[in-house]
Amino acid sequence: MKKIVIFVILFLFISFLPSAYSMKIASLANPNIIPIFVMLEKGYLTGEFVPVTGDVSALIGVLRASKADAIAVNYEAAQRIAKDTGFLYAGSTISRAIHIITVEPIKDKNDLESKKIVASFRGGSPDILFKKLNLKNEPTYTDLQIAVQLFLKGDFNAILLPEPHISNVVLKLKGMNKAFYVYDVLSLYDKSYRYPINAYLSKDETTNKALKEALKKSVQFINSNPDETVKIFNANFKKYFNIDFPYAALEEALKSGRLKFEYDE
Repeated sequence: MKKIVIFVILFLFISFLPSAYSMKIASLANPNIIPIFVMLEKGYLTGEFVPVTGDVSALIGVLRASKADAIAVNYEAAQRIAKDTGFLYAGSTISRAIHIITVEPIKDKNDLESKKIVASFRGGSPDILFKKLNLKNEPTYTDLQIAVQLFLKGDFNAILLPEPHISNVVLKLKGMNKAFYVYDVLSLYDKSYRYPINAYLSKDETTNKALKEALKKSVQFINSNPDETVKIFNANFKKYFNIDFPYAALEEALKSGRLKFEYDE
């Protein structure tokens, strides 16, 4: 009888111990996955990364199939997805990522009116942020590699891209000894303006709480350890997506501050 009582007490004690919360986090192949790789690698969160190929609709498909407990996506898409699915907003981690490279300096957004701009990622953050500038001239959107080639050939005198792709162009221009100027799109707005570049969504309050804490720690780590962050990214990206990534450009983006991680709820 005494053994049974001890067993019951022990069982109840173990049952009420806090357990590590495990979750599946999904994302497309973009900088949103950097904090995810860091949180899993450093043990800020117990879980599994779910790679998604395609576009935002593929990410939504993963949610509807209940294959993920949380996702990372661009901010405006996150707002739509949260409304449609009931997933909760867990915050943003990227505050700087969209830039314009020009072959001649500009003073303000009005100077862009005279530029011939090529871009990629129509419908994504570059497109969204540029439209908020309310300029008369819109960029010509095309495939990423084609956009870069057209700019380097001189067919366009400005290029609009997100990081780390903008740093990839910077490295190419440096190698060609060409003059260039880089401008953060958000710097062309009113100084008080802040636009979250990305967002994380989670399925319920428990998941949301665990994810928020892990994101805060991940962002602190990224800002304090850019070299190790790049190593963590390099070790995981090809394993999940089986494609190459401009790793040198990612390092350039982080160390230059053009890709800026800041957690904001």
